[in-house]
Amino acid sequence: MVDLGLRGRRAVVAGAGYRPERAGHGRFTSLKLAAEGATVACIDIDEGRAHGIVREIKEAGGDAFPVVADMTKRDQASGAIEEAAGRMGGIDVCVDIIGGARWDKVEEFTDQDWAWTLDNNLTHVFFVFQEVGRRMAAQPTGGSMVAIASVDGIRAAAYHVAYGAAKAGVISLVKTFADELGRHGVRVNAVAPGNVGTGNEELPEHEYGKDPVNPLAPPRAHDIANAALFLSSDLAARITGQVLIVDGGTTIRSLWGMTEDVVPLFRGF
Repeated sequence: MVDLGLRGRRAVVAGAGYRPERAGHGRFTSLKLAAEGATVACIDIDEGRAHGIVREIKEAGGDAFPVVADMTKRDQASGAIEEAAGRMGGIDVCVDIIGGARWDKVEEFTDQDWAWTLDNNLTHVFFVFQEVGRRMAAQPTGGSMVAIASVDGIRAAAYHVAYGAAKAGVISLVKTFADELGRHGVRVNAVAPGNVGTGNEELPEHEYGKDPVNPLAPPRAHDIANAALFLSSDLAARITGQVLIVDGGTTIRSLWGMTEDVVPLFRGF
C-alpha cells in the first residue's frame, strides 16, 4: 500500500461542505484527506454543511472539526484560518474548493455578476493562500496548497466569461505563490477539472470512449479529489507551480474533426 505521508498532517479544506446541486469536490477531498490520516478543518459558509461533512468524516473513523466562515470576506477568511491553525497547532495542507459561475453573453454580462464571480473564484483564493502561506513559510516543514482551477481558465469560457477569467487568474496566482514561497518549502499547485457538472459518480468505472466530448471518459468529483490528494501528498514533494488537468482528455482532442473513417483518404500522401 502506498504511503501518501498524510498521517498526522493538519489540513484545511475551504468549501468542504456538500451541496446536492454541485459535484462535491470539497466533500470528496475532505473525506480522502481524513481517510489518509490527516486532521481536517472543514470550512464552509453554511453551518449545516460544515457540521455535515465533519459528521461524515467521524463516522468513517477520521478526525475533523467545522469552521464556519464566508471566505470571500478578508476578516472572516483570516479568522477561519487562525481558528484552524490554532486548533491544530499549524497547517500542513490547504485545499481551496470554493467557486461558482454566472452565465450570460459577453455583451450582456453585468458588473455585479463580474464582481461576484471574481470574489468567489479568485479573490478569496488570494485571501486563503496569503493567510496560509504566511504560516507555512514560518514553520520548518513548509506545506502544500492546492486550488481548484478549471479548464475554462485555459480554453475559452463561452457564456461565463468572468469564470474563465477568474480561473485563469487562479492559475497565475498559483504560479506566483509557488515561485515566491518555494524557498520556504511551500508547494503551490492547481487542479483544473473538466466538466464535472453536478457530478458523474454514477458512471461505470471501465466504460471508455462513449462520450463525444471526452476521449477517455467524463471526470467525476472523486477524480478531482484524487488529484488534490496527490498534490497534497509526499508523492508530489518536488511538484510546484503546476496545473493538473483532470478532464477525461477533452482539451487534447484534435481541432480538425478527424475520424477513423477518413484515414483511408489520406493513405499514400
